[in-house]
Amino acid sequence: MPSGAAHSGDTSPFISSPIAMSSAAPEYAFATPFLNPPASPIRSLMPYAMRPGTISLAGGYPAQELFDVDGLSIASTQVMARLGACLQYSNIDGQASLRHELARLSAARGLHCNADTELVVTGGSQQALALLTRVMLQPGDHAIIESPAFPNSVQALRYTGATVHTVPSGPDGIDVDALDELAARVKPKMVCVVASFSNPCGATITRQRRLRLLELAVKHRFLIVEDDPYSELRFAGEAVPPIAALAEGEARHWAVYLASMSKTMAPALRIGWLVAPPEIRRRCVSAKAADDMASSAWIQEVVAQYLANGRYDEHVPRIRAAYGLRCDAMADALARELNGRITFSKPEGGMFFWARLTGDVDATRLLPYAIEHEVVYVPGKAFYAEAAQADLFAMRMSFATMNESQIAQGMVRLGRALDACQANEPVSISLAA
Repeated sequence: MPSGAAHSGDTSPFISSPIAMSSAAPEYAFATPFLNPPASPIRSLMPYAMRPGTISLAGGYPAQELFDVDGLSIASTQVMARLGACLQYSNIDGQASLRHELARLSAARGLHCNADTELVVTGGSQQALALLTRVMLQPGDHAIIESPAFPNSVQALRYTGATVHTVPSGPDGIDVDALDELAARVKPKMVCVVASFSNPCGATITRQRRLRLLELAVKHRFLIVEDDPYSELRFAGEAVPPIAALAEGEARHWAVYLASMSKTMAPALRIGWLVAPPEIRRRCVSAKAADDMASSAWIQEVVAQYLANGRYDEHVPRIRAAYGLRCDAMADALARELNGRITFSKPEGGMFFWARLTGDVDATRLLPYAIEHEVVYVPGKAFYAEAAQADLFAMRMSFATMNESQIAQGMVRLGRALDACQANEPVSISLAA
């Protein structure tokens, strides 16, 4: 028999014999936050959303056909000419070229920061939030997040072992009076919001409310953390500066800004950034060293080159225009096809409509009918950290990935699905509760 070969009866001392295994699952001693990790309710819909012919309003994905492939290809080719210098480990806080480009981009949004002492390149804004929560929170601490909110943001807070509280949010963003009252009671270390075109509500917090949030941060001594993936996707109304851009004096010590290239360039780049006071920033760099050592130097240099080429400034207006048309198409089709059966607030930017069924059919009951009629959305209850507070009649619909005609057809299908559901017709789709 050739060296290394074996068969089922081989008793060679170099071949381990099978070990009898118990049929019972081992009782691993998982850390408390991971004893029962929740499955993503949004990801679970993807098999239905990806079916040929289905109109998906479910995912929070940017429009693939709008990616600036040419611009990124040019930047990549330029970086390839010096590829050898980009294959080493990056600085943990990010390539200097990209940090300075991102500081320039932040300044264009109104937030001036020091690229070397206040800014960190991260693996998307989700990693930025995870690093920040790890640095600031531990069991026994308290944190607050608006509700409804993006589920992964809630989990980033919970995985620290901290107690997570929620404050109601809606068309105008987080309820600042309720926040003031809750913060006085629980003394949070951190309050997290999406201030511009929130996910899922599509809400934008006014300048006056942002200033009030800064007042509350100083009063209660908590970090106000703004996650900002969407602000540059404004296609109507007037831009509002980031919360940290409005911070003056002591308030600047209590404001942190997170941002991402996922919605404006491409999610696959996994490039985001964090702007924070130097002592917080320094600790986030230490946490990143323990997490992934550094983001890819190669990808960072491509993004830095793309920004330096001016392609970003040319590209973002094209996304805004396209999303504006798609937003209009969804508003028109909702009013036309579901008049009186659904209410909604039309956003001025971003990617999402937050709509609410007005009858006795809730969004979860309707979903199997919608899938059968080849249109998919996300029931609103997926975005509530506390199930008892969930609005069962709400739904999130993204207009980003479908064109205007597909969106219009999707609303026709949704109307037919609602007819079938109200008639209690049989349905073949079975979804977990």
